[in-house]
Amino acid sequence: MKTKIALVTGGGRGLGYEFCKQLAAQGTTVILTARNEERGLAAAQALQSAGHDIHFRRLDVGEEADIAALAADLKKDFDNIDLLINNAGINAKSSGAGESNFLRNFKLGDLDPEAVLDMMRINSLAPILMAKHLLPLLRKSRNPKVVNVSSWLGSISEKTNGGNYSYCGSKAALNMFSRALAFDLVREGVTTIAVNPGWVKTDMGGSRAKLTAEDSVKGLLAVIHKVKTPDAGKFFQWDGTEHPW
Repeated sequence: MKTKIALVTGGGRGLGYEFCKQLAAQGTTVILTARNEERGLAAAQALQSAGHDIHFRRLDVGEEADIAALAADLKKDFDNIDLLINNAGINAKSSGAGESNFLRNFKLGDLDPEAVLDMMRINSLAPILMAKHLLPLLRKSRNPKVVNVSSWLGSISEKTNGGNYSYCGSKAALNMFSRALAFDLVREGVTTIAVNPGWVKTDMGGSRAKLTAEDSVKGLLAVIHKVKTPDAGKFFQWDGTEHPW
């Protein structure tokens, strides 16, 4: 049986690294991408030392030129991509340093349009551009899938308080983009879904979170492996249930 090939963005730490680790343990060839080259290389080497088939590529998902260059480079070494996991993202705390940066993403009175647009570019638009440029490789898979890692904070029906404009808005936009992408790509034989990993103990989720990255990714991969063409455009929880939009 032909080995499956997966590409994970933001694979240098947190959920992205756990995706790479668990996929590789299942026998998948993994292309680990990260914006920070030093961290990404270290992550890839750690998995390689455990005997896994890991390939590192530096990638800044916020730059379409980077995405296009990556796609062109991958065509030289890989015949296809079976699974694209768009995991890379930022929030009000991780997108910059200090309290002032947090407030200009979070609080109405301090809201900075450029900060909001930067988060939209990373969290909302980049996953769609990844699919755009990697579509030729996805088409060559027998059962290609695109997974966009969203958040429960992007659920409009679940939003019951103010603030957190940049992150919540960017994930809500990602949900709509994922829905549109799903209907475009299903005609190409590609199944696209959005997923909520839950509140996870990572640099982004913080130490108060109850769910480990290992358990979240284990659940998400079970969902990903089960989804079929009729599931295109759905929003799934890490436990397999559907999440409200």
